[in-house]
Amino acid sequence: MTKRKLWILGLAISLITAIDCSPSLANSGIRSVRTIPQSQVSGTKAKLQTVHVWPGHGISISFFETGETIKRVWLDDPSRVLIDVDGCLEGLDNKQCKNPGAGLIHLRQIEPLHIRGIPTATNGAHLTVVTQMQGGERNIYNFRVVMGKGSPTYASVQITPDVTKAEATPPDSIAIATINRGIQVAAKNRWITATNPLWVKLQKLVEELEAGKNLTTAAQSARVSQKLVERLLKLGSQPQNSRVKPSINQVRSSKSKVRS
Repeated sequence: MTKRKLWILGLAISLITAIDCSPSLANSGIRSVRTIPQSQVSGTKAKLQTVHVWPGHGISISFFETGETIKRVWLDDPSRVLIDVDGCLEGLDNKQCKNPGAGLIHLRQIEPLHIRGIPTATNGAHLTVVTQMQGGERNIYNFRVVMGKGSPTYASVQITPDVTKAEATPPDSIAIATINRGIQVAAKNRWITATNPLWVKLQKLVEELEAGKNLTTAAQSARVSQKLVERLLKLGSQPQNSRVKPSINQVRSSKSKVRS
């Protein structure tokens, strides 16, 4: 078997492996960070954002990316959630702070308490956060804190600066076109079809690249292995007349070896 045929067969094995493993990959773990652009949670166009707190699985809300300093926080129903920060804030646990300020809020679920005079929130507790920019400008953030059910789906919430069109990184049109060609060749050779879960991931990969993300970040967001991305780039870079299609017996043989 020639080196070219071996390389093509290797791509088929990568695609088959990704197809067989994609359902388990999707359910194997939780997303570490949930990002929210600044304008979606603060300002006139903001929407009330819901954050979940699971039993034994606290949630952190980070303002490190925006460079803001947290000045005050209020949780309207503290009977189910314990709030803490990575610095010192006046009014929180009756603290007296020489240099008040924080960059991160941590929320933990606790057993329900009965606090006289405070009604129990039936549709989530309102969390208000006041921050200050480096230039002195203040922002107000509003969240709805609810008790999570089932398995956690993220570990922290990160507030990120808004990226304007002028600031956005231009997409790598050559890489996008090459990966698209690689996907087309794989589909033509029936290594992947539109009904496979991997197909959706590859479309997500292209969308992330078109949004300006680099290959590594886009692959992580789409849950596609870097090795598969590299193989698609190589396949999309090959001259059309040099793309050799492996036999169905070779593909089946490779699939059985992967599973074993």
